[in-house]
Amino acid sequence: MRVLFVVSSWSGHYFPLVPLGWALRGAGHDVRVLCTEADVGPIARSGLHPVPALTGIDMHRQGRLSNVLAAYTGNWPYPEPPPHPDTCEPFDRATFDLDAAWQEIQATMSDSSRRSVAAAREYARAWRPDLVVHDLLSCEGPLAAHAVGVPSVLHLWGPTGTEDTLESVGGYGTDQSFDHLPAAAVFEGSLGAEAAATIEEQLGYVLDPCPPQLAPNTKGTRVPVRYVPYNGAGAVPHELLTPTDRKRVCVVWGRSAAATFGQTVNRIQEAVAAAVELDAEVFLLASEQDAGTGELPDSVHRLVEMPLNLVLPHCDAVVHYVGAGVLMTATAIGVPQLMLPLCAHAEERLAARVVDHGSGLSIRNYEADVPAIREGLSRLLTEPSFAAAARTLATEVAAMPPPSAVVPLLEELAAGARIE
Repeated sequence: MRVLFVVSSWSGHYFPLVPLGWALRGAGHDVRVLCTEADVGPIARSGLHPVPALTGIDMHRQGRLSNVLAAYTGNWPYPEPPPHPDTCEPFDRATFDLDAAWQEIQATMSDSSRRSVAAAREYARAWRPDLVVHDLLSCEGPLAAHAVGVPSVLHLWGPTGTEDTLESVGGYGTDQSFDHLPAAAVFEGSLGAEAAATIEEQLGYVLDPCPPQLAPNTKGTRVPVRYVPYNGAGAVPHELLTPTDRKRVCVVWGRSAAATFGQTVNRIQEAVAAAVELDAEVFLLASEQDAGTGELPDSVHRLVEMPLNLVLPHCDAVVHYVGAGVLMTATAIGVPQLMLPLCAHAEERLAARVVDHGSGLSIRNYEADVPAIREGLSRLLTEPSFAAAARTLATEVAAMPPPSAVVPLLEELAAGARIE
């Protein structure tokens, strides 16, 4: 069987698909990943075969524009202005032409999407896959499947579903912004109503890696699949992860925060300081640009390009800004989470699900100073209920069908059968 993965250009969107790719390859199937040129390296390092034919959407740029919109509407909660959509420098309202920027970026997104869809259809017609698997923001996937008359399957990256809005790539925008639209509306805005309707018609089966407590708002027939953490390639840091009597805290800061919101949302120093004050050992996973290059206390270990799934099993708590990959990895491994959501919409809703389950705490990013983070971490590290709840949730994730168990269902679907 030939299976074509089609992914949007954001590693957090396609990393959750990698274990399914391994399972399909292990079952003897041919798997190729249609992607942008920028994603060739990460996909190749995962052991899958990239096909760099897509152009994709620059979601960082779109998110920056949404945050500029927020500044105009008075919904930007930080003292520093958001970054300019193009230069990433602090934007100046006096010289910024919002109407022109909005029209230009919408036109650019539409042109890029149409060219990307055409390339995906062309490749599908040439390679003739039996099945297409795609992520939530890959409009090319279902349209490529439709072009060659084969089924497509949506694989969610985490707790964001087809009916959930997409504030996680930006925030605080107006109702006309990208951030207040579900995926279907984004596709209609960039591709037109006919293409969006085709994507909607193609939606049948949805591979959902979330346990019930984190279940997203999704159309289609849900097929549960275990979330197997994959956060990129890297070596096991055995020299740092030897047993210790000290509590261990992981502070992880992905690249999308600074790229979309600027350094004003960077709470690395506050999180590290809070953990050090609690006499915890700290594992810091962040870029040099975000973490800085200055000296750190001996109890803080900077782990450059270290996969999160290799570090979290040795930690007692994790601090993050509610990226779906970190949230799902911590959930699957069973680590209590202190979440610092960047925006007051989607990310807070995702964080609330973890808080409601009792396996984490949440502090709004713009309120996350050292005392607030220290108090939250202290509770996670000293109150046994958080670790117990996190372990319970991890047990539920482990009970879900592994990717290998989903492969026979996909084989039946490709053969024309209805899967149950």
